[in-house]
Amino acid sequence: MPTTLLTDIAEAKITAASGSGTQVAITHIALGDGNGANYAPSYSQTSLQRELARQAIQVRQMLGSNAWRVKAEFDPDTVAFGVREMGFFDADGDLIAVWAGNDVVPRQTGAITYLVDHVLSFTRVEGGLVIVNAPDDFVFDLAVTTGTAIANLQLQQLRQADEISKAYGA
Repeated sequence: MPTTLLTDIAEAKITAASGSGTQVAITHIALGDGNGANYAPSYSQTSLQRELARQAIQVRQMLGSNAWRVKAEFDPDTVAFGVREMGFFDADGDLIAVWAGNDVVPRQTGAITYLVDHVLSFTRVEGGLVIVNAPDDFVFDLAVTTGTAIANLQLQQLRQADEISKAYGA
């Protein structure tokens, strides 16, 4: 069964960042073909076996004290290959987490949009050390919807005030 491992580099970086005011910003997802074969990921891994595409993470959502969901899209122009591995990289370019396994059934990229919707678990580090510095999708969507509704209401009120002003010659 494929698994996602938090790498040794990630454990060290997240632990060092704790209480220091620094952060480990996971910013990108990379896809690879495992050099054409499945493999078991390793904690000591520093790169994918063969990375073929990388994309910025587009959505982050906290799921608990040590887990969060990340989403990214690889467009149809991405080179076609069978995905056997995924890597999650920080802003420094270090591999923070790797997904792979001896029994991965490769999914094909290219020709269609390839969606990644993956939950990262940070069980190798102490609870509470991982903080997602991004709005929760649902809260953010609600804020945008509410803000839009308020703006539309205020615009309508301004139009009505303008019509009243014109009607009474003020």
